[in-house]
Amino acid sequence: MSLALPFTIVGSATLVSRLTGFVRDILIAAILGASAIADVYVAAFLIPNLVRRMMSDGAFNAALVPRFARMEQEGGEQAARGFSDDVLSLLSVVAIVLVVVAEFAMPAIMSGLAYGFRADEAKFADAVLFGRIAFPFVGFVLIVALMSALLNACERYAVAALVPVVLNLLLILVLTILLVVIPMEQRKAGLVLISTVLAAGFLQLALLWWAASREGFDVRPRPFDALAGRIDPGAKALLLLALPGMIIAGSGHVHMIVASQFASLAPKGISWLYFADRVFQLPLGFVASAVGIVLLPRISRALHQGDDDAVASAQSESLVFASLLILPATMGLYILAKPIAAVLFQRAAFSAEDALMTGRILRILALALPAFVLVKVILPHFLAREDMRLPLVAVACALAANIAATLYLGDVTPRLAPAWGVVSGAWVNAGILLVAAFGRFRLVPGTIGRLLAIILATVAMGLLVSFLAEMARPLMDPALRIAIKGSVLAFICLAGALPFLLLAWWLGAFDVARARLRDEGPGKID
Repeated sequence: MSLALPFTIVGSATLVSRLTGFVRDILIAAILGASAIADVYVAAFLIPNLVRRMMSDGAFNAALVPRFARMEQEGGEQAARGFSDDVLSLLSVVAIVLVVVAEFAMPAIMSGLAYGFRADEAKFADAVLFGRIAFPFVGFVLIVALMSALLNACERYAVAALVPVVLNLLLILVLTILLVVIPMEQRKAGLVLISTVLAAGFLQLALLWWAASREGFDVRPRPFDALAGRIDPGAKALLLLALPGMIIAGSGHVHMIVASQFASLAPKGISWLYFADRVFQLPLGFVASAVGIVLLPRISRALHQGDDDAVASAQSESLVFASLLILPATMGLYILAKPIAAVLFQRAAFSAEDALMTGRILRILALALPAFVLVKVILPHFLAREDMRLPLVAVACALAANIAATLYLGDVTPRLAPAWGVVSGAWVNAGILLVAAFGRFRLVPGTIGRLLAIILATVAMGLLVSFLAEMARPLMDPALRIAIKGSVLAFICLAGALPFLLLAWWLGAFDVARARLRDEGPGKID
């Protein structure tokens, strides 16, 4: 079966999650603006959101899926599922201990996340309180992520991909009530929102529990068995692998944590970065999550079956699929970043200056999109072989590049330096992995030609969108109604997307007749 269908399922579910998250953030911007409470809310949600994003990008997949595939090949399906049940039991204990420790250590954690808050005693105290309310969400997310990885290992993607929508829908409901029915002052509204995050974590756990049970997994945590040592020793080894797996799979989000630390030194900086990142995550979530989650199980099984042709076919299909979506998205975001930020966020407590700065940061972040996606395409080449060392080295070098670039540019453009740091780190990570995989990352014949076709179509689209954006500048005046500006922006995006698809098809990037990317297998390119 072509990878296009599972890519589309996971990508579409992820896109729904990001779109509803986007609506959520538009409402948050309207209620909290770029205020001190907004900074506090964002800082308190940084770790829970980081863990959630890492897990949604397949952090547990990196450790569990290759091991599951190997055990399934060597000992059968029953052995693989029994091992997975032991991992769940052990993880439940880890999650409880982690949450308890974090509750006591929250002042130190918050100092590390947003050191600039310490200059304002009240703001720092609120950040600690909000952080203590939000952190138990991490425990729920860890269990949810493991059960999602189990479903992904069985190539059951839909429910696991849709579960993150629960958080967004619940927050949208609460935000609508706060905006329309029960208006509150900002601090009380922030407390309500951060408490809603915790409730959403419980609902997500219940849904995944049901889905995993239907697939035949024993989802009872059995923590006393874990404490008594009555579980497979390999479960402990897998959880130790999960930590580097989280760092590797979620390295992009770690870059945003580093950027947030620097951004917290400037008033409103962390809020501007947050809202820019929310737009940035829309295309990234659709492509990167789909590739990271779907490609690894396929390559792992092919490797353990000794099918090198299937590995090459999966890698080629993934690279073309990702390029077909992320390159035009990069071009569009770079050209339209400022009007996008103004149309989506500039209202109520979110000022024109806030929209301008958010747009500038978004334009810079757009340059990192191809690098983040390239990393997701190359990583399964290493993870399927349970090789964590080199990807970890790449992440460490990338984080060093992020910090170095931010510090270097801090005196020149302090408000934009954190975003440039993210871009630098992303490309260093991608470059190291690309060089390391060179000669071993095999592509089927015809792949390079299709990639060149996508690049040409993207350049043509960029020229058209730039022309339309300049012509439509009078219609994007802040004084005009949001419906007018939104319609103009939507028209420009559509007017760029359709010619791009037609040109890419005409140049041979994909085959419409088959409604999927043109990979019949190695050596069978039409």
